[in-house]
Amino acid sequence: MKAGTEVHFLAGQIFSIGIVALAILPRMPLDLPGTIGGDLSHPFRKALLGLVIIGVVRVLGCHVYHPDDAPWLRWVDIVLGTIHVVGQSFLCLTTAYILQCKVVDFIYIEGGKPGRSLVPALVIVIGLTVTGTVLTETGHSSFACLPNLAEAYSTLPVLKALTQYASVTGLQNGRGSILTQSLKVIEYWYCITSIMACIGILCWGNDNGKSENDANYLEILFEAIRHNQDSGVDDWTRLVLHSVFLNCIDELHHFTPAAGGGGDGSATTTNNHPQDTEEGAAQTTPPPEGDSSETQIVDLQQPSSLTLRNRHIS
Repeated sequence: MKAGTEVHFLAGQIFSIGIVALAILPRMPLDLPGTIGGDLSHPFRKALLGLVIIGVVRVLGCHVYHPDDAPWLRWVDIVLGTIHVVGQSFLCLTTAYILQCKVVDFIYIEGGKPGRSLVPALVIVIGLTVTGTVLTETGHSSFACLPNLAEAYSTLPVLKALTQYASVTGLQNGRGSILTQSLKVIEYWYCITSIMACIGILCWGNDNGKSENDANYLEILFEAIRHNQDSGVDDWTRLVLHSVFLNCIDELHHFTPAAGGGGDGSATTTNNHPQDTEEGAAQTTPPPEGDSSETQIVDLQQPSSLTLRNRHIS
């Protein structure tokens, strides 16, 4: 086995295995042992596990234990690589879909139904990635920028969904929680680096073969950004933020008082707290002043109002 490109690919897959462990191993209260787990995050967890398996198979079969006399294996590598790139964007669009399900009862979603507005974006991502891969392999190296352009485009629906979610929660004057803001930062960063990698390919080619002495500093900078994209560092950093974000959304959905009404991930305006009904109000007496058993519960399932309610813990 060669100790060049193979090591580079293996390092990326070892990192991706850590990411999928971070996404899947944390357990929700109702998760059974040995399962993928998750409620709202279950589709993301399952797709992420499948993507990592594809990546491991690709690296082991096409870059580590590959026979030298199997030219067909190169096309297997190309196909699996294309699926891998599209899959990463698909996972991030899954986050946008889950957020649309959370806010659909509060604001109008483009298309009228969660996920409907994301289909054209997914088609564009697939089209650009496949077109760029095919043209690059047929001798048009400048079209290698199209997959980077597709990755940059995939951030737009995610950013829109995050902005809508932040406006509905009402936290920090519409900016959203720290975790929501962090995910927006990484989406902006990923969009910028993808566009810069695209510009680098258009200006200096996919592989210009120059030595460092022949290249100027600007060219070296863009080459480093493109290498960062190709190595998967930006892609998997993006995915790790998405996995943490969705796991936190899952936990919030489970533990909020009205979580039982939105099993599909959609927000709900129903709160079955006993004090919300006349019967509950008649049966419940307020705790005495100074009683340490009184606590405040924030109704985050109705984020537009963020109503504070008192509950007496017996």
